[in-house]
Amino acid sequence: MLSRRLLLGPYMGYLGLSSRLQHGAGQAENDQPSGLLPTYSDAERTKILQAINENGVDQMTSYDITKARAAKLHSWKTRHGPLQDLGDILCVEGFGLKVATKLFKSLLEPLESRRSGVVGKKRKVARVAPFITPAIDEAQRLRIISTVGVRIGVTSVSWARLEIGSGEAACTLTDWHHHELNDKKLHLSELTRRCLYVSHQIPQADCYVLESPQMAQASSNPGSIDQQNVNIQKAQVAAIMSYSLMSRSDAEEDKANSLFFMRRFLSARLFNHLVGTERVSSEDTILAMMRTHSNVKDELPSTERSLRNEVHFPADLRHAFSQQERYQRELLGQAFLLSLAFTRLVLLQDPQSIDSVSRSSKGSLPVDEGCGAGVV
Repeated sequence: MLSRRLLLGPYMGYLGLSSRLQHGAGQAENDQPSGLLPTYSDAERTKILQAINENGVDQMTSYDITKARAAKLHSWKTRHGPLQDLGDILCVEGFGLKVATKLFKSLLEPLESRRSGVVGKKRKVARVAPFITPAIDEAQRLRIISTVGVRIGVTSVSWARLEIGSGEAACTLTDWHHHELNDKKLHLSELTRRCLYVSHQIPQADCYVLESPQMAQASSNPGSIDQQNVNIQKAQVAAIMSYSLMSRSDAEEDKANSLFFMRRFLSARLFNHLVGTERVSSEDTILAMMRTHSNVKDELPSTERSLRNEVHFPADLRHAFSQQERYQRELLGQAFLLSLAFTRLVLLQDPQSIDSVSRSSKGSLPVDEGCGAGVV
């Protein structure tokens, strides 16, 4: 009997502890949002809840909230019913304290203030998220004349180096290469050795651009498919390559950051290669760029097009591109377009390119047979 109590004691204690933890977690879940959000009067709380629960997606977009978040909020209300407390909005994916507070503030503003933009109230304008991380200062932007776009894959690394032409001269592709890492499951030491070897093959440039890696936000939706699909080896390759490229800066000199991460799918959006959340082939766009006046001027009639809008592909790099396998050409194209998107959006700050990827744009730019889709 004594041995049985000894055996069951820890189990029964665990059950009691689990019950208390569940009760405490439920209580904390109800109390925490109210404590983190700003303090509102009963009338303000009622007004906010009424506006959220009674308005649909189209009506909510007239307040300080994006259409995507308004759709998520509507979907959440459909599944769980109307919000009973202000803190319930923190359970909706995409709503943190900052987003919720800004929405509540706009819900409390008078309708006339939001429509007319009277003194003391800011008129709602389209917001444009930063293109790169970290931000680049103006002095450094003007100094940069070469950039390398690096495309990281699970088993490969591709890169393309661009030099910005002076005046109205076309940008020039100076290096284009694809390297295979061969295996999907490598020990970290072997993966590091191969990545460092690849890093030494990447040519020097004023800056290097990678696409922001896919990241999972534990606070949004722990069970989402995005979080499950984060590939560990791809993240390891991106980390090793990033550190290696950053270490190229001379530690003895006070140099600005030379490594930047561009928002995911930004280059695909700029060149109309994004269908939903899937990329489409970039090969047709690359081939169209190769047929511009700056590459085959002897075969094309003279045009008034500014060469600043084009890219010069040397004959040897065009030939090397044609000799690659189709999947390798696609990866080279993605690396090249990443570098070109950074050049046009960040370095040259082309207004038409910026408008085509900004939230304020009304639609995609038409396809340009000379330079590809959505380019200047």
